[in-house]
Amino acid sequence: MSTPRAPRLRCADHPARPAVDSCPTCGRPRCGADARALPSACHACADAPLVAEVAPPRPVADDERLVRGALAAYAVAVVGGWIVSEYVGATLFSYAGPFLLGLFCGTAATRAAGTDRSAAARGPAAQRVRWVAVALSALGVALGFLLEGSRSPVSGSLDVLGPYVLALAGGWLGTLPPRRQGLATDV
Repeated sequence: MSTPRAPRLRCADHPARPAVDSCPTCGRPRCGADARALPSACHACADAPLVAEVAPPRPVADDERLVRGALAAYAVAVVGGWIVSEYVGATLFSYAGPFLLGLFCGTAATRAAGTDRSAAARGPAAQRVRWVAVALSALGVALGFLLEGSRSPVSGSLDVLGPYVLALAGGWLGTLPPRRQGLATDV
């Protein structure tokens, strides 16, 4: 009585050829021609693209954070000042526009500076970005008054001071750090 033979392994890249050994890199069976041509790898391993190691991102200096935040807030203040100029004297919009301008200035500054995440949101760089964003939101409102021309940006009237206060409040709210996660007590 004869015992059945175990099936012979075939080359992973050339199934018509019998395998003589396995790839030292991945363990796939390979034929003699492949073993002689590529002694340290099979065709699949040799053709595989090398995975480049990704370097960790370089730390951003505080001065660079401040410049990034200032440029972003400046761009929003210029565009927002032009938009706010269209609503000077409009009852509700003359106050909502400056508040939104401040909110967008603060958000843009913290996003561009990278201080909108909890790790970097409480350091001294975040505080400087916050103050720059608040100041630029007020300058955006002043630009709106200058472009519109009917009110002086340095007037002491409530129609001028109100939008400044709301822009400052919006800028401050736009730069607030995320809330810290406290201990959750789900009982």
